[in-house]
Amino acid sequence: MPLANCKECGKLFFKVASDICPECQKKEEEDFNKVKDYLREYPNASLSEIMEATGVNEKKISKFIKAGRLSIKPTCESCGRPIDSGKLCPECRMKLLREVKSVLNPGSTKEQEDTFLLEYLRKKRA
Repeated sequence: MPLANCKECGKLFFKVASDICPECQKKEEEDFNKVKDYLREYPNASLSEIMEATGVNEKKISKFIKAGRLSIKPTCESCGRPIDSGKLCPECRMKLLREVKSVLNPGSTKEQEDTFLLEYLRKKRA
């Protein structure tokens, strides 16, 4: 059995399958169970809510997600509603686009804003 340094704590251990020592594996499994149990009770919780409630850091939660052990639905960074992708929900994205358009062209009408938004969305899909 080869010796290795634990990727978490740096301690020397006999490496069998994992890059972390048995003690860190145990701690990681406890953290996983905390997050899993919290998500069972609050399935739409955001990453920051999960971190605050469980005390598990973002790096570990991301590791669980990448390994396929957890699935977290992203939330809008503006209003907090669940979203499928990106950083903003469609409503907040449209609101932001309208605000940008009004700053770029302060005298624009609602019809001009809608035309701008439709053109923007068409370009984005292409």
